[in-house]
Amino acid sequence: MRCSFQKDCAAPTQENFRQQMRFPIVISLVLLLFFCGESVAADAANQLKFSTTECKLKEPIYGSTFDFSGLHSDLAHVVKSMNNGGDQFEFNICGNLSRTCNGESNVAACLKRQGKEYILGRQHELFYNNGNMYLKYKSGAKCDNGTADNPNYQLNIRLYCDYTLDAQPMHITPYANEACSFYISYRTPLACLSIPEGLQSNSCRVGDTKSNGTFDLMPLSDSNYRTSNRQGAFFVINVCKPVLYGENSMCPAGSSICLFDSKATNPKERFINFGNVQTHPVVEKGQLLLRHESPTPCAKNSSANYTSVIYFSCDKFIRNAHPEFAGLGADSCTYQFNFVTPLACNDLKPCTAFTSTNELLDLSSLSSKPARTLLKDGKNYTIAVCAHAGAPCQENGGACYEQNSTTISLGNSNSQLRFNQTGSLYLLYEDGAECSTATGMRRWSTKIEFVCANNATKDNGASTAGGSDSLKIIEDSNCQLLIQYQTPLACREPIRCKATTYVDHTNDGLGSSGDELIDLTPLISATDNYEARVELPASMEHLVPKTTKFFLNVCRPLVPKYQLGCAGGSAACMAKVTAAGAPEEERSMGFPLVSLTQRNRTFAELAYLKGDPCPSDNTTELSTHILFNCNMRAGRGQPVLRSIEDCAYRFEWETNVFCPPHECTFSADTCDLVHDELGRRFNFKSAPFTKDGKIEIDYNATKMSVNICGAHRKAMTDYSQALVNIFFTHESPNCGREGTMNVQIRLICSDQTESSSTISSDQQCNLLYVQRTPSICEFLSLGTTQQNFETNGSTSSSTSSSTSTTTSTTTQASPAAILGAILSVTFCVTCLGLLAFSPARRQRVRRLFRRSNSAVRYSRVQSNEEANLLLEPNGEFTESDDDMLL
Repeated sequence: MRCSFQKDCAAPTQENFRQQMRFPIVISLVLLLFFCGESVAADAANQLKFSTTECKLKEPIYGSTFDFSGLHSDLAHVVKSMNNGGDQFEFNICGNLSRTCNGESNVAACLKRQGKEYILGRQHELFYNNGNMYLKYKSGAKCDNGTADNPNYQLNIRLYCDYTLDAQPMHITPYANEACSFYISYRTPLACLSIPEGLQSNSCRVGDTKSNGTFDLMPLSDSNYRTSNRQGAFFVINVCKPVLYGENSMCPAGSSICLFDSKATNPKERFINFGNVQTHPVVEKGQLLLRHESPTPCAKNSSANYTSVIYFSCDKFIRNAHPEFAGLGADSCTYQFNFVTPLACNDLKPCTAFTSTNELLDLSSLSSKPARTLLKDGKNYTIAVCAHAGAPCQENGGACYEQNSTTISLGNSNSQLRFNQTGSLYLLYEDGAECSTATGMRRWSTKIEFVCANNATKDNGASTAGGSDSLKIIEDSNCQLLIQYQTPLACREPIRCKATTYVDHTNDGLGSSGDELIDLTPLISATDNYEARVELPASMEHLVPKTTKFFLNVCRPLVPKYQLGCAGGSAACMAKVTAAGAPEEERSMGFPLVSLTQRNRTFAELAYLKGDPCPSDNTTELSTHILFNCNMRAGRGQPVLRSIEDCAYRFEWETNVFCPPHECTFSADTCDLVHDELGRRFNFKSAPFTKDGKIEIDYNATKMSVNICGAHRKAMTDYSQALVNIFFTHESPNCGREGTMNVQIRLICSDQTESSSTISSDQQCNLLYVQRTPSICEFLSLGTTQQNFETNGSTSSSTSSSTSTTTSTTTQASPAAILGAILSVTFCVTCLGLLAFSPARRQRVRRLFRRSNSAVRYSRVQSNEEANLLLEPNGEFTESDDDMLL
């Protein structure tokens, strides 16, 4: 570089000297503040990760105490594995087993396997990690398959919040036979924050004057839901119960809706209460809703608190129901959510109900059966289900009893099935005859609890007119008759078709690290079975004759079709098919005995066990293993037989039903919806259900035009529901206080073309528009023809390179440079001092300098055990395998 001595290379003036000093000072201060900020964040994170040898811990955000001493058993907790040869796990919490294990006493956990006993731990330690609480049992016996880091057997108990007492609160994670570490989940109210006084309730229903039925939303309380605010944070939601406390779900006590902002450095500011639990739904102008009031002052108006409103809409066919954030109210303090669910349907068939997993239970056939007569303590009871009992009961009576020629009404009949807080199905007859109790007069009622009757539970001896049904009087006291009714109609899908996995979003800015749900329920078919393709390697083709076909269903038994003769309850079946298409020589390939297990966010596995004897080895039973893989291009997909090993048939199934939501690009100029990753487009102006991109809505006896095209549109795919969500705000002068409307459009892939709309008018209007159309199917990879915008596999890329020339010159160090060096040394010394006494800070800085560009880091699993191991970008484990699981 050349310069004019008089101008560019002149001696620095005092002003130039100040300017030259300013730059290194500013840089040093910025760096110092940045690293100090990193240290503060590390300290905040450190508060949320600790362990204790006691049986209780103090919650670090709100100061509450979780005391697990109530889980101590006088004998032991026992969990049996459905596979793995019937392994039995015995453990205690807050103490040891009352018996010996392998001849040793003072043992806290023991494994019984094939007549032998193995010590899994002699004491446990209680861990807390960002809301995740678990017990790790230590000092187990040496494991033959152990590693250098984990040479011994080990048991881990993860404690989940559940406000209800489940009949089976403990579940073991499937594992390989050679595993050394085992994982059991334990759902208990002791892992929950206490519900504040005045917010406790076991009911969440409201009557519907239109159908004379009842809306019961309590089944939706089984799990938390998460929905994006589309600004980098997430809402954590529960319905009818407070948010279930857990990993990155540490919402304030009593809150049903809270905002999780991972960017907040203060843990107390990461979870903001946007609405307390509400157990009293209302129907306003025909709209079912829950209005949640929050004690948190609104950021935009300190004189008001936040309010959240969930609008419920009916969809009988949806399987994976969850809420979506619709938008902000005109007051900037009210948040609106839409929840589409079968539980909001008021035109259901009588004596039917949807479970929390949206499975339809149809008991309507029981209403046509004659009333049953039972005898107890000299009384003749007459009971009917979802129908009038007839004589000798009164005209509307559903149950009554006779004694000494007197008939007493035990409640009026109805066909409204309900669920109690544990999810059990029941029918309640009320307003019977007056009855005297110790606390005063009340009226008789009858509660009929329905229990699944299958081959293992049905009581044929007590059944006469009911076939495989049986009724039994459990209790007759306190003016209530309690009846247990066993029937196959009350049986649900035998296994859980959902699983959770830990997803780490620390590098993508989404702020959603924590457990995410993998849900395969959309693949469950109650009308058809899936036929698998056969794509075996050449070395295995001889094992499957050309005439053999494979039929499967997902998480449930096969549908009885095509004259398949496999054992009832089989979920997979192989059969030789004749030239006429008739199956023969059928063999069961397993039953749905083990729930879905996850490998990571994009892989899950399902196993069907205990099938027919294997043709090549009669001592081995056939089994089916299905590996599901998320592929956005695959649509629903189809199972493919890939290998056969030791009588185990292994299928791969690529599907998009459990792929994470994908944010699409919306072009305001062309009104195109663009899926950038798949290279697909959908144009709204040419869509068959619009008029140049506009839709018409019936509102207040007029037609309101809503323009889908425009700026500020957010579009998200939801593969689990086979739809695309569009969110935006629409100007509507006659709607709401401010004349604006939050709009959510659900474009659902369907072979029918139909639309519906619901407008909720409050201070802020909310429009939910549902459009079923086949035109969106191809965009979601569900069409028969998949449009490909790629260049047939050939790609071209251009790389621009620049050559820089560096000229080295020798110059005398300026005073500014000297001052900058002094400040830099001071900065380094300060940082070393901050880091020297904190291993967490040192680890934080190490991670800072080796971060990758990966958007998401998913948990993964080894083939020999179910362990959610989070990998660093370079593939090294950040901690031990067990620590990363829990």
